[in-house]
Amino acid sequence: MKTKHLIYAALFAAVIAVGAQIRIPIGPVPITFQVPMVLLAGFLLGPRLGALSTLVYMIVGLVGVPVFAGSGGIGSLVSPSFGFIIGYIPAAFIAGFGSGENKSLIQSAVFGIIALIVIYISGFLYFIFIMNQVIGTPVGIVEALMVTVLPFAVKDTIIAVLTAMFAKTLYARGLRPAI
Repeated sequence: MKTKHLIYAALFAAVIAVGAQIRIPIGPVPITFQVPMVLLAGFLLGPRLGALSTLVYMIVGLVGVPVFAGSGGIGSLVSPSFGFIIGYIPAAFIAGFGSGENKSLIQSAVFGIIALIVIYISGFLYFIFIMNQVIGTPVGIVEALMVTVLPFAVKDTIIAVLTAMFAKTLYARGLRPAI
């Protein structure tokens, strides 16, 4: 891996951190701009570097830098919304397969939506585990879906498509990092 690749991964980790700071608190899972940044990392950097950038973001947050939506540190592991951050790693990897000049906008959007589903599954399952097993506040499947998925599904699907369009525009204009 070249130095410039590591710089791109670090840059996108910082971009994801900025997206986390733009948030609208609506409950235990706030609305943030992390998802489009994670998808963009995958779309522009490809599977490996996109996933690396999200891994770097997660590690930086876990060591105490307040890059998550409102906090940071090892205590974030018991946050009901931390499962979404875990899901960013495979999501960026999956979005990376939808990238490239040889991919159509539809292909990119589909990979973005699949990546979004992975984020939701990870966040949903982790939320249920933390609420029921760690915090001790019993939460059922329907209630967890109402908190972790349903308020965000339409917005995030639109954002996934718009992010794919943005990435394709950058490709068309030759503004993609030289990976």
